[in-house]
Amino acid sequence: MNSRERFLAALHGQTPDRTPVAHVAALTTVELQQATGCFMPDVHSDPAKQAKLLTANHDVLGFDAVNFIINYFGEPAALQAKMDWGTPSQLPSFQSNPWQRADDAIIPDDLLDRPPISTYLETLRIAKRDCGDRMAVLGKVMGPFSMALAMHGIEQVLMGMIENRSLVAHFVDVCVEVLVKCANAEFECGIDALAIGEGGAGSQMLSPEMYEEFLLPVHQKMIARIDGPTIMHICGDVTPRLPMLKQTGMTCFNFDWAIQPEQMVQAAAGAFSLMGNVNTTDLLNATPQEIERQVMDNLEAGVDIISPGCAISPNCPNANLRAMTRAVVEYAGGG
Repeated sequence: MNSRERFLAALHGQTPDRTPVAHVAALTTVELQQATGCFMPDVHSDPAKQAKLLTANHDVLGFDAVNFIINYFGEPAALQAKMDWGTPSQLPSFQSNPWQRADDAIIPDDLLDRPPISTYLETLRIAKRDCGDRMAVLGKVMGPFSMALAMHGIEQVLMGMIENRSLVAHFVDVCVEVLVKCANAEFECGIDALAIGEGGAGSQMLSPEMYEEFLLPVHQKMIARIDGPTIMHICGDVTPRLPMLKQTGMTCFNFDWAIQPEQMVQAAAGAFSLMGNVNTTDLLNATPQEIERQVMDNLEAGVDIISPGCAISPNCPNANLRAMTRAVVEYAGGG
């Protein structure tokens, strides 16, 4: 099997020749930027450079599946959220919340032609054309609750969940429309699977009861309208939500390092494939030996795809990321 075949087999619950390594959250390093000559923040507006930089996640680090979108906030940026585009060692972040009233939430006719959405769509086309036969090309959109936090403001959304639920629901519904349109445009570019980054709906933000009442129906509606496999990420220990997550229709769940792999495998019980869960702080600060130990824990537990538990710091050493691939190869007996 090549990398693409290996990843797709594991994604869909089949048996690959060895466990694949992949990432769905932001992943690039200063070392990779130096090696390729493609640096943030320039790559966020240059599809060719972004594709070249992220291809190195396969060619240098050995990842079988690569998400070719670094910036988490592409949709808010296209809808006039003010951005800090970061530096080679700092990922982009949003600096304003454009939606304050219900009628602020308008989807422009030219949404897909607005940067950075237009930029990342072209990045995906380049990646699919140049390396899509040998590695899995992944895309990404925000989760609808996370996007509402960016567009309306974190404090305003959390207060609105208590005081003005209908306004928050309206914003989330508009986010679904934006995200489905972007997601299906990415599949038209040829991606193999789509990441849904719902980190803002983590275990510290919504109770299981609130998730079931408010957000589960939103996730079900959104995923049902997306034209391909989906991989959802939610931060933190969300094991109390697992019976509900089984109802979302997602293909795979990228679980956080806060959840023990054995617990996650038992709780998922084959409802979706699993991707996780190397501690991102350890990827930054620990030794390659510690990373290999965590990978082995996931492999022994039966996790389908090895990945970081969330987005990593660009200051992460390449050696720790390569340790993930080395561990799965050694576990499989050298190939």
